[in-house]
Amino acid sequence: MAITASIKFEPGQMIGRLTELEKILLPTVTRNALHKSVFEASRDLSMWAGGTFDSVVPFTLKSFLYGKPVEMGDSLNAKVFIRPDAPKGNAPARYLAPQIGGGYVYKTRFQKRLEARGFIGGMQDQYMMPVLRGGNRPARSEYQKALWGIKAFEDFRMPSNKGRGYKSLGSYIWVPPNVAFQSLEHANKIRGLNKSGVGTSAPGSLPKAGIYKVLKSRLVQKFISLDDTPRVSKKFNFERIAKESVEKNFITELQRNLKRF
Repeated sequence: MAITASIKFEPGQMIGRLTELEKILLPTVTRNALHKSVFEASRDLSMWAGGTFDSVVPFTLKSFLYGKPVEMGDSLNAKVFIRPDAPKGNAPARYLAPQIGGGYVYKTRFQKRLEARGFIGGMQDQYMMPVLRGGNRPARSEYQKALWGIKAFEDFRMPSNKGRGYKSLGSYIWVPPNVAFQSLEHANKIRGLNKSGVGTSAPGSLPKAGIYKVLKSRLVQKFISLDDTPRVSKKFNFERIAKESVEKNFITELQRNLKRF
């Protein structure tokens, strides 16, 4: 569902007394002014998003859109909104919603697939948080590689799968919470891979829960397993930014368009 902002104007009241010619021209200039105003609002929202969000991607910045003015009864309506869909991946309107209204972070397809396969969830509302390196999230391809890799290493939830095909499917391994109490075999496999230690874990010990990339002599953590889905506070006032932008530009554009005739 798209996130939108709304505001209502009465052009005749905003610019005062009109000549007979201006009254005739008013519908046309109002349409032009409104069109320009929502266009500028979409640009302002993109600019604010670039200065507000961390590690924001170009697709997000290009997802603040506008609709051209259309007649609806006696009114002329236009809208500014956030893209409600995406050709691939997650819709910006959905993953930005918690940043606009506050609440639980959006569960991506990656999280939902982990839940569907039983890697997270159950009695707790767990979440697999990507590790930021240099302020950047993992590449999109790494999410898929991680899913294949931990599936290949799976052995204690599905005893028939002993990790065959691991090398061809990807070098990743899942470390669940309390792994030693769930499967000694899987725990020993992790200990053997943790040759040089990772984070605060000593060589040959069990590291913290998450997903790790397996290198020749060590493990590198790529995702951190959290016990609960994170909550975020409202940090991007979409409606206020959109309204202030439209209000600022509409009267200016209306007067400028009238002077052109």
